[in-house]
Amino acid sequence: MNLMRPSTRKKRDLVIETALSLFMHKGYESVSVDDIIAATHTSKGTFYHYFKSKEDIVAEVGDRQRAIIEQWSKRSPTHVQSLESHINRLFLDLASNLSTYPRLIRSFNALCLQNDKLNRKQRDLSDYLLYALQRWLPNRHKAELLISVYNGIVLKWCLNEDGDGDLEQSIRTEFSMLWAGLRTNEPAGPLSVTPKQKEDPPMKVAVIGGGLAGLTAAAYLSEEPGIEGVLFERSPQLGGRAFTYEKAGFTLNYGAHAVYGIDRHKLTTLEKELGLSFSSKQVDKRKVMYEKHDQVTPAPLDFVNLMKTELLSTMQKVRFVGEITAIMANIHQIKNYRTLGDFLADSNADEDVKELWEHLVCSNFFITPEDARRVPGTVIADYYHNLFLSSRPVNYVLGSWAVITNQLKEKIEMSGQWEIALQEGIEGIRYEDRKFVLKSKSRELSFDRVVFAMPVQQVIKLLKGTAWEPFLAPYEGNTATEVMVYDVGLSRVVARPFSYISDMNNKLFISDVSATDYTLVPEGGQLLQGIAYLHDDFANEEQRKQYLEQRTGQMEQLFDRHYPGWKDAIAVKRVSKKAMVASVKNIASNSLLPNRLENVPFYFCGDGCTGKGELAERAFSSARNVAKHILKEAPQPAFV
Repeated sequence: MNLMRPSTRKKRDLVIETALSLFMHKGYESVSVDDIIAATHTSKGTFYHYFKSKEDIVAEVGDRQRAIIEQWSKRSPTHVQSLESHINRLFLDLASNLSTYPRLIRSFNALCLQNDKLNRKQRDLSDYLLYALQRWLPNRHKAELLISVYNGIVLKWCLNEDGDGDLEQSIRTEFSMLWAGLRTNEPAGPLSVTPKQKEDPPMKVAVIGGGLAGLTAAAYLSEEPGIEGVLFERSPQLGGRAFTYEKAGFTLNYGAHAVYGIDRHKLTTLEKELGLSFSSKQVDKRKVMYEKHDQVTPAPLDFVNLMKTELLSTMQKVRFVGEITAIMANIHQIKNYRTLGDFLADSNADEDVKELWEHLVCSNFFITPEDARRVPGTVIADYYHNLFLSSRPVNYVLGSWAVITNQLKEKIEMSGQWEIALQEGIEGIRYEDRKFVLKSKSRELSFDRVVFAMPVQQVIKLLKGTAWEPFLAPYEGNTATEVMVYDVGLSRVVARPFSYISDMNNKLFISDVSATDYTLVPEGGQLLQGIAYLHDDFANEEQRKQYLEQRTGQMEQLFDRHYPGWKDAIAVKRVSKKAMVASVKNIASNSLLPNRLENVPFYFCGDGCTGKGELAERAFSSARNVAKHILKEAPQPAFV
């Protein structure tokens, strides 16, 4: 038995109550261990003496629920007036324990979907509740029905944004109706269901590719009862380049999960339309820095930083503010130029202002200065119009892309009308009997619509030799955006001078991801992600290898300058010398694949297709466009 002195228990209870209060008001994801320590005026040693992590505190809610069930179970039948009132008392006591924390319970439910430990604990609690109920109510079906209704009431209550719902009153109202049905001992009769309306057969849709675009398209389509489908993904996991994995307590992403201008981003639209639940945190703009000629200065992300930066003189700052204002008002002349390079060549701005424009495009599009000058003027005008108007320019989705991809996957599976086929690539496609027949290694299936949610290069390869191949010829020469990714998980925080440091001389940067998203590291750890922009013009393979070695050396020098001692603290290291961040580089010599292509009966979405924004946003927006188009064609019930 774990005996605890009254004074020690009192301290522990104070930490729990304070933490739960912080979680309730700020949200679980926005409260750190340091916040709890500061609010309780304790030390880290005291906190970690009681708890291993924040999760242990959240789990305390479940422990209290279990204690209520245990106490309830001890009642002797001789002291119980009626079975019904005794069971009602249990559920009202459980509700009373939760009623103070609607926001926390909402975060807890979302967290259980991502955290195996909490998920298991919640399942154990549900099993224990069922076991306790069955000691009084042997009919398992009735016991399960009571629990299901209770869980539904709690879910509805904690999702009430106004926060003014009375949970205990809801239990009383709903259970009174429930008991009216349970009191009868008659066996349940067949369910009365209105006959189905005369309908066309369901539309069958194939989505090829389980990355962000494929998941998004399938999630939207899964909401339509008149559509059935299969999501094909050739790899063992979903997410594509947004795939996330854990190692030694660190969560690593195959690509950055920063979201630019989240308040104007398509991800926010998806959040509302698909009912996604996630938290994000803005990067500290005061700690975003540029390094030029060994001088470190604030990046001009907003007016405050612009006034502080030493990249520009006073007159140059005035000029740059004028350009930003014109972009925001959508009257900047850059939209009338074919490329950024053409605009800069025609501009009378100082070279420092031109260099800053070039560097901004490098940073946001993940490309080299040479490619930055080839980005179309209309693309830059649209992109920066949204970014400069945003009140939240740079954010991280807390918990990585897995928080988004897991919810999209769950939504697709819960529809009951979609299959997710992992490790099943499509090897061929043909048109037969007014259907598209897709062939994998194990089977052939027929579909009414086909969505390609994969890199353009793979689409072209799959359709090679078909009647549709010639129409894809204009996109065959498209080049991808590739970068070097250098992730290091450190066992301790070696230094935290910035959230982000960009080397303007060598066109690479390091982001202290854990400074913003602390959920990705074990307690006390630090996760740094280095990105180097790459060009792809090499005479031979040897030249390419030498170039990549040079970029690796430059990256490690940037780590040495600003994170001394990092090599001695490495717990996890992952270096990808050639990682694709976008299947089509958005430059004038490339062409984004339209969502629909004349004379080709398929749909196309992904970051290499037309849509709003860049990188992940274009994947989301193009997938949404495609899904909305197909939904208009879905069969509707006929009233007869």
